[in-house]
Formats: sequence, C-alpha cells, structure tokens
Amino acid sequence: MAEKKTYKPLDDLLKKTGMTFKAIADKSGMKDYTLYRLRQRPSKMDQKDIINIADATGIDERKISDITLFFARKVDKLQQNKAS
Repeated sequence: MAEKKTYKPLDDLLKKTGMTFKAIADKSGMKDYTLYRLRQRPSKMDQKDIINIADATGIDERKISDITLFFARKVDKLQQNKAS
C-alpha cells in the first residue's frame, strides 16, 4: 500500500469546506504547490499561513493551529525517531 503524502486530518478539515485545494490556495494568496507542501508538513505553517487559510475557508484558526501543533509534537517526533 502506498504511503499517503499529505496529512489526512488537515486534508479532511480543508475538504469539509467544499472547496478544492486549488481554490483554497488561490483564495489564500499562495501557489498550489505551496499549499501541497503545507499539507505534507503542517508544522511548517506559520501564523500568516494559518490566518490566510482560515480567512479563505472560514475555518477557525484554532482548529488549523491545533492540527499543526499536533503534527509538530507527534508526527515530526516519530519521523525523527525512525531516522535515528
């Protein structure tokens, strides 16, 4: 089975808006590939990215922040431990 390249909880949150990822990127003022990279590694999102995505989608900033924080604490740490 192929490994998923993007982070499912963030993808699911964005999909609930009914918008395409391209539309979210455009409305957030970023390129498609930038949003794709942020979906791969949500911990790379800064506050400006979170605000832009929240404004574009109507998603509460805290929900996006919670996902990025969880990713940073759990997923990034697990990946670092595997590399060791």
